[in-house]
Amino acid sequence: MNVLEGQLPDERKMWHVLIPRSPGLPLGKSWQLALLLAKAGMGSVLLALPIHEDSEEARQAARQTMRQAEEESGNKVKIYAFVVTVAEYEGQINEFIHQWDVDVLVDDVADPIEHDLNRCPCAVAAVRGDISTAEAETAHIGCILVPTSGGPNTVYALSALMPLAPEVRIIALYVAQAHLGNHEEALGRHRLRQTLEFIDGQDIIETQLVTSENITDGIRESARGSDLVLIGASRESSIDKILFGNIPDELVRESKTTVVVMREPKSRVAHVLGDVSWRLQRILPRLSLHDRTDAYVRIRRAARPNIDYYILISLASIIAGLGLIVNSGAVVIGAMLVAPLMSPIVGTGLSIVLGDTRFLRLTLGAVLRGALLAIFLGMIVGLFQIGKPLTPELAARTNPSLLDLAIALFSGMAAAFALSRSNAAGALPGVAIAAALVPPLATTGITFTAGYYVESLGALLLFITNFVAIGSATALVFLILGFRPAASQKARVEVRARSARVAAVSLAIITALLVITSYILGQQQAQQTRIHEVVEQKLSEVARADLADLTIVDFSDGKLTLDIIARSSHAIGHQTVQDLQEEIGTQLVGERIIDEIALTLTVIRVTDLDPLIPPTPTPGPSPTPEPTLNPELEPAAGVMSGQVVAVGD
Repeated sequence: MNVLEGQLPDERKMWHVLIPRSPGLPLGKSWQLALLLAKAGMGSVLLALPIHEDSEEARQAARQTMRQAEEESGNKVKIYAFVVTVAEYEGQINEFIHQWDVDVLVDDVADPIEHDLNRCPCAVAAVRGDISTAEAETAHIGCILVPTSGGPNTVYALSALMPLAPEVRIIALYVAQAHLGNHEEALGRHRLRQTLEFIDGQDIIETQLVTSENITDGIRESARGSDLVLIGASRESSIDKILFGNIPDELVRESKTTVVVMREPKSRVAHVLGDVSWRLQRILPRLSLHDRTDAYVRIRRAARPNIDYYILISLASIIAGLGLIVNSGAVVIGAMLVAPLMSPIVGTGLSIVLGDTRFLRLTLGAVLRGALLAIFLGMIVGLFQIGKPLTPELAARTNPSLLDLAIALFSGMAAAFALSRSNAAGALPGVAIAAALVPPLATTGITFTAGYYVESLGALLLFITNFVAIGSATALVFLILGFRPAASQKARVEVRARSARVAAVSLAIITALLVITSYILGQQQAQQTRIHEVVEQKLSEVARADLADLTIVDFSDGKLTLDIIARSSHAIGHQTVQDLQEEIGTQLVGERIIDEIALTLTVIRVTDLDPLIPPTPTPGPSPTPEPTLNPELEPAAGVMSGQVVAVGD
């Protein structure tokens, strides 16, 4: 937008209120409202003065309006006034709002300057019935009446005006229709209480409940003595329909009160999040300001890294590493309880919601240093694992899946809820066990030292999954519980938005990686299931034996090595084992599961007894024969000797 004359602000991250005004027209209540909104947000007012043609006469009128604006502001708010052409203003106003990050547009609908308010991306305060007399020019706004039924636009308006109290009297009004009876009055009191709790305005904003035959009459009667009536726009209809609807029109015509219709910033994402947050509040009420302050202090204190933090990380890493090597689940659980990593991760979620850059750097640094320390100590413990196969406890933490992501998400929600409410702190040990943080880090170091580099990356991916999921889930819970920066803290709001985008992208990347790993694991499990089915089938067909146990010794690079234990009532010879190996190999190679196969077979000899046919008694004692090897059962290539077991004697 080409500025013909005037000044634009240097700082774009301040709270900006934009008000267009035709030069020569009185400023009126619209200007006073713009000053109040800028003061509430500790920002500035941008006064746009569009002129139809660039002439000296038009510029003189604009300069006169600039001087009048400076006089009426009383130097309480910084004012930036500028002159533009009407054509540029109407065509480029939305681009200007984006460029200068305007927060609220205060627009007098009676002003001849036209603008499509439905397309405006920022919040809109549309003024109707502005009294522009000389007497009204000098009268400041001292009381604002805000009729509400608990809608999000009214909530936005109340939160924007709340910093003005007690200098400006703000009254939240609910009109209960008389024909609906006492239940409507009870609903009104509930809606007022819920609205003020949502914005922490219980002790700041007054409430008023009136009963009337219709809403318009109730508002008109209550508006006596108020300087403004501010109504939240309805999402069910466009703002134009509200501006020219019955309620504002009747109020302006019958009570001569200036009416403002306000709409929050037009953002689909913000609307969705606002709706979700508002609806969830009815199920899970927000914490009070006092409780949120206590929770913030408690979480920030726990998230701060100190010498105790690093000592506990070290001890937990060593305990977890030794438990993983000796394959003891109980020891690993003990390490989970000792590890303090959960606190800074929860602090990360809280710092994202608050947009607190310093707190975010503190928590991220604590998590990073703690993770590196745990991996380093895991590498030292891994010296005991060199040359040995991975234990089941180690292997279980090298293949993360979508289930691990789900566990971390719900664990993060539980942790945030427990830390926010002191009476739920007893759930924290269970959360620490569910969200395993140190064991994956110890596994990363152990497997790296032992030479299992792929498995080491898998364990590291598991920790990153837990960190991202827990941080994102805690941020969501804190948002629902009411943690948020003030609207005027634009730097924090921007940090929150940027951090939320990073968290969402990270969560999407992690999910994509886990989808891939879950698919690979699913394929491997399907192959192992098929191998088990084929072995059981061929063992029955070729050797007429039953499968007792099957161990896959090695399954890599297309080569399969099996250790089979079978139960049979008869001897199984070397040739039968060769036929069995050939049949299994042919089947699996044909299905493109393997390229080569090798197996060993252990036979458990059993005796089949029929309870309906008693055994034939043997007369006289018989000497116990010395054990001899049957030539048919002598170990050959891929065959182990069998063991005879009597069953049912």
